[in-house]
Amino acid sequence: MTSRVFFNRTKFILKRALIFGFLALLIPGVCAAELSEMTNAEMAQIRGTGPTNLYIEGDTVRLFLDIHMETFGEIDSAKAAYYPKEDSSGTTVYNWDVNWTDVTIGQSMATPLVTDGLIFRTEFDDINASNKQLKRIIIGTNNMDGQISGTFTTTTGAVNPTVVGQTTTAPIVMNRSGDLQGKTLNMDNTGFFIDINFNGTSPERGVKTIIGYPESKAVNFTFSSNDWWQ
Repeated sequence: MTSRVFFNRTKFILKRALIFGFLALLIPGVCAAELSEMTNAEMAQIRGTGPTNLYIEGDTVRLFLDIHMETFGEIDSAKAAYYPKEDSSGTTVYNWDVNWTDVTIGQSMATPLVTDGLIFRTEFDDINASNKQLKRIIIGTNNMDGQISGTFTTTTGAVNPTVVGQTTTAPIVMNRSGDLQGKTLNMDNTGFFIDINFNGTSPERGVKTIIGYPESKAVNFTFSSNDWWQ
């Protein structure tokens, strides 16, 4: 039997790699993507080993995959969360929380993006209730090393300034901004998380990318309406 994996009009060269949390941007329902099929030769290059750890704490289910991934590839377009919200002028507009194009993951086959360990978190309002509601999904890693470059048209979330070569200490908070334009993300064994929040009444609603911070910071990152949207 032949296994098949599909990507977003993407050509991927994978060296001992698996699909990692970044590609959560391509989850159906939160993005617009045209799919194409990987070849058997590309599939044959995918490798992954390691144990898993699953536990429930309160209303949160956390899955940790102890795997090592080395990835070099190109993504034509990665978009997530197209819906209306207020911009800085108070005008309600439709736009993407995340709109990245011509993305390169890693520098080359010889210098891939290295990820050690994947984390999947799902948070519920009341995990024991028969009608429980999913509130948030967080996908990412605490240990990513290498470069991510591309045209970062809009990004929503927060970036550690050191990732983009700045010496300030305060997080760069982004609300559908182009603050990453012209920059390369230099990951130095640090965290990369995607936060998908379904709370329609909260300023936390939407898809946020939290870059350069560990899981403990990503999970507890809060954004005021002054930073975020009303």
